[in-house]
Amino acid sequence: MQVYTNQLFRLSMGALDGEIGSLKDLYFDDKDWIVRYLVAETGSWLFQRKVLISPMAFEQPVAITNDSISMTINKEQVKNSPDIDTELPVSLQQESSLFDHYSWPSFGRAGMGWPTTGMLKGTSALINKLEVQEDFDPHLRSFGHVSKYEVHTESGPIGVMKDLIIDMNDWSIPHFVLEQLHPNNHKTSLIPTSKVISIDWETSQIEVGGL
Repeated sequence: MQVYTNQLFRLSMGALDGEIGSLKDLYFDDKDWIVRYLVAETGSWLFQRKVLISPMAFEQPVAITNDSISMTINKEQVKNSPDIDTELPVSLQQESSLFDHYSWPSFGRAGMGWPTTGMLKGTSALINKLEVQEDFDPHLRSFGHVSKYEVHTESGPIGVMKDLIIDMNDWSIPHFVLEQLHPNNHKTSLIPTSKVISIDWETSQIEVGGL
């Protein structure tokens, strides 16, 4: 099952013992194009606090019923989860504390967001590719920050990123949605994420090639 990011953001999040809140954002790895975290905004029961949730917290296969996505954690776990400012880069130390709290395995790499090999297809190869490089992962991106970045080829700008396509079987991101530059309409197209060369925070640009 493949869904748009903005479809996910319309869902509520159901814990084992009740609703937690709603999805507001997600963090993805722009090197391997895979979802690492989802940002949940809790309801009034926890003062609209924002918490990070790993894909490991969701049922497999992912269950979406009555506009709610089901998780395998409870509200008490969410209530006691480590405080992480979702407006700032997520450090490896913060990721490690998050995984310790939920008892999620990290395969020696804090914050991977994945269960044991075999629970999700393709994870074994992915795990072997990820390496700790610095305190803040330069490949961890917030969709909320990049969703309006200009998309450029070597010839110049061609549009802006509007959405991501997420494969719910393994939380990979095979495509992003490009809103093309047209003066009289907002035509969109799907761009394979394999065509992305770089994402630049400073210039708010995404460079693609081979189109």
